[in-house]
Amino acid sequence: MVAEKIYDLLPQTWPLVIGDLPSAQDVVVGIIEYDGATSTEFFGATNKSLFNPIVKIVIRHSSYPEGQAWAAEVRNTLHRYHNEDIGILSILMIGTPMYLGRNEQKLHEFQVTFNISIKE
Repeated sequence: MVAEKIYDLLPQTWPLVIGDLPSAQDVVVGIIEYDGATSTEFFGATNKSLFNPIVKIVIRHSSYPEGQAWAAEVRNTLHRYHNEDIGILSILMIGTPMYLGRNEQKLHEFQVTFNISIKE
């Protein structure tokens, strides 16, 4: 599972979860994996494959500057990462880190999305 490998690459001091963000936590980083057939483009992706999953990192934080810094660290850590020993040929960011706004609890949410190429 690619999400577990991404989990190991991010700072272990962060409150990391695989899957959707739990509603009870104010500060949390969720790693959500989609199969390669999921499109991030309006008219559909041209390169759909099970070997190109999409991983979305969602950050919820009470502090805007801290959440923004975490999103930048996610980008710096994962963008252009590769390690064939663990089966990752490349990780490429899709677009830019996005500020999603504040949720109902007035917590800031950020999102960084990646296209991942894995070994067949």
